[in-house]
Amino acid sequence: GRSGEPRSFRLLGQYKGTLLLLEGADGLYLIDQHVAHERILFERIRRNLEADQPQVQPLLEPLVLDLSSAERQGAEDLVEPLAGVGFEITPLSGESVAIAAIPAELTPTQAGGMLEALLRSGQAEALGASDLRRTMIEEAAASMACRSAVKMHEPLTATEMEQLVSELFEADQPFACPHGRPVILKLSDFDLEKRFKRR
Repeated sequence: GRSGEPRSFRLLGQYKGTLLLLEGADGLYLIDQHVAHERILFERIRRNLEADQPQVQPLLEPLVLDLSSAERQGAEDLVEPLAGVGFEITPLSGESVAIAAIPAELTPTQAGGMLEALLRSGQAEALGASDLRRTMIEEAAASMACRSAVKMHEPLTATEMEQLVSELFEADQPFACPHGRPVILKLSDFDLEKRFKRR
């Protein structure tokens, strides 16, 4: 339980390769396997990105972004803060910048898209270095978790289901995915009995 008291659950199985069904002392629990795994991965990736020395992936061929003059200026101002997250940015001639290295957990496409979205939103200038780092970490972790999580209609073995449920119950926030979607739905014994007109 979230308050520390032990609770027993029995794994009943998987519904249409999408939901995990658990029997609890007070009702039936339905867990969306994709968003549950997304939450688990999000917290794991976020912890890795929050390390003092983030892992960096040098690119064999730098990723070139063509920006407006305002975006280019924003990129120059953010060279040092973004280095703290794992980006290595070099201004080029004209309004372009080259990304020579990215956080190890991102693909080049993800990294370029995130950086462009940040610069075009105009929010980067309003953020301090620590807020910018936190924003980039949250966005990177959410993007990577969604891409890597088990999908809907993906059959899981009993062992995989047990592992997923165990890790979810150990998460800091097991009730919602990084985008706010619910992870767990509870049908209480009272609700079930009422629907079957036993109450």
